[in-house]
Amino acid sequence: MASRAECSLEPQLKTLPDRLSSVKNLRTLLRRHEEADAPEEERGHEQCLSCGADLEGSRSYERFRVCHACGFHFHLSAEERLATLLDIGSFHEDDRGVTAIDPLSFHGRQSYRSRVIQAQRRTGLTEAVLTGTGTIHGRDVVIGVIDFSFLGGSIGVAAGERLARAFEKATSRRAPIVLICSTSGTRMQEGLLALMQAPRIAAAVRRHGRASLPYIAVLTDPTTGSAYTSFVNLADVILAEPNALVGYAALRSLQEATVADLPGDAHTSEAHLKHGLIDAVVARHQLRDSLAQLLDLLANSYRLTAQKGPHESHVAHSDRSAWQQVQLSRHEMRPTTAEFIARMTTSFVELHGDRSGVDDPAVIVGVGSLGGEAVMFVGQVREHETGAKGGWITAAGFRKATRAMVLAGKFKLPLVTLVDTAGALPSLENEEAGLGHAAAQCMATMLEVPVPTVAVITGEGNSEAAVAMAVADRVLMLDNAVYEVVRPEDAAAILSGGADQAGEIAERLRLTSHDCLRLGIIDHTVPEPGDGAHTDHAEAAMLLRRSILRELARTQREKSKRRVERRYARYRQIGSTRSWVRGRLERRLAHLQDRIGAMADRLRGKTLRRRFDFGEDTDIAV
Repeated sequence: MASRAECSLEPQLKTLPDRLSSVKNLRTLLRRHEEADAPEEERGHEQCLSCGADLEGSRSYERFRVCHACGFHFHLSAEERLATLLDIGSFHEDDRGVTAIDPLSFHGRQSYRSRVIQAQRRTGLTEAVLTGTGTIHGRDVVIGVIDFSFLGGSIGVAAGERLARAFEKATSRRAPIVLICSTSGTRMQEGLLALMQAPRIAAAVRRHGRASLPYIAVLTDPTTGSAYTSFVNLADVILAEPNALVGYAALRSLQEATVADLPGDAHTSEAHLKHGLIDAVVARHQLRDSLAQLLDLLANSYRLTAQKGPHESHVAHSDRSAWQQVQLSRHEMRPTTAEFIARMTTSFVELHGDRSGVDDPAVIVGVGSLGGEAVMFVGQVREHETGAKGGWITAAGFRKATRAMVLAGKFKLPLVTLVDTAGALPSLENEEAGLGHAAAQCMATMLEVPVPTVAVITGEGNSEAAVAMAVADRVLMLDNAVYEVVRPEDAAAILSGGADQAGEIAERLRLTSHDCLRLGIIDHTVPEPGDGAHTDHAEAAMLLRRSILRELARTQREKSKRRVERRYARYRQIGSTRSWVRGRLERRLAHLQDRIGAMADRLRGKTLRRRFDFGEDTDIAV
């Protein structure tokens, strides 16, 4: 009886034989047939290297070289990689004739030239890099595969030239590029010429990026060395196979440099995901579909347009007090940002981390399909009272949001931010991690991003953490949401010495959605179902989705330059100020009113003292 893992792979397994038959080089397949005909004791990989499971008859191993029991991923050749990813018969190899067998005439125990020739004969490749064009789910891509079986996938002059040409071809054809990596780094036998391939490839990568074209890197076991510190980490999105060895140093070097024992997952793709250094870990049988989904979103050419019609009907605001709305905005059952995104989008790919070693769970970013259009989402994940951090945002969270905003500008994706936070985490560790710079850069980036932007206060938007992600072309608020300069209880503690005055302070701070609308801070409010969004999550998401789509359709009419200028004018003019003459008169009037008020207070004080001296029934005017 087939295992559950094998059954889940069934649809993909049916099409793989056709894909494999389209590959010109069949050396790997012939080798498998030879192994199958060999005596049982001579066959290779009959048992899983990880769990020891019997692999004979395993469909997942035969097709994907993945253990059906534990999911261990065996090595795939470059041809097999292409067969599992590209549409049948779509691959066309480029630059096969680009070679540089021995540029330095390197001599060692074994001739470098003979090693290259042996690798060519053994693998059927002419270099460690195989490049060409093909399609994934019908979408044209330029693809490159670095094969570890060719001298450890090391990058030399020929490999660097092939990769640089691949990026240049992708740029000229305005096509995305997918790079599958399995490399040990620089080829030592080619000396500094090999090391100089890093800037050679990086220059081509940057030119491809300036053309607003997607570059996706897929890291397989192993991906180390100079490739990791150069063109691999210049990718817009980085995926990795499970349990792949990933990082700059070889594992042996890490062990020698570390006194204590390394953690069990050290230098793996899972550890990199935990620290926000890659975006996702994707199993091999899901990789083709994941790439297709990403390419569809990043290369999306659909845009929403607004139709002329009746104006929006007036939205009735909540008649609750400000303090009641503060409590509703923090309700433990209120929909979170992650839930709003899941309910509003038909497809969503989450991106992780800020590439500096931390992935803040209080900020979620990713690309999703909203109304048929690809949109970049940046959301603050409020954990309410159940979470350890309660929605506090760290410096890494702001950097993560900034990275998403930059990607939105690069791929011309509308940007939607969902704001719901208790604020920036007030800790020494967060300060020393660069909180101030990260928050400032996040706000500045959002002010200047050239794409349409819509911000929504969905719950409690508190202080600088909220405004850093809410400086948009259009700003919305859910009806029971609040937008605060400071939490009311904190303001009450500062101004009156106790949190018992929080309700009264909340009214004075003008923090409700209808207060913000009157002040010109926001553009529209979004109605909530029933007694609040917490009572019906599905309806709340539907109402929010409708409002966001309407605002996106309106803002996309403008050209980028005009949009940025209008955004500048909006935030330049917030808050009423006066001209020099009018301002001087206003100040004089304010000072006069202040003196009159002070005199009235002194008169009232004298009256009270006389009442105290002559008794309560005596009323003597001064």
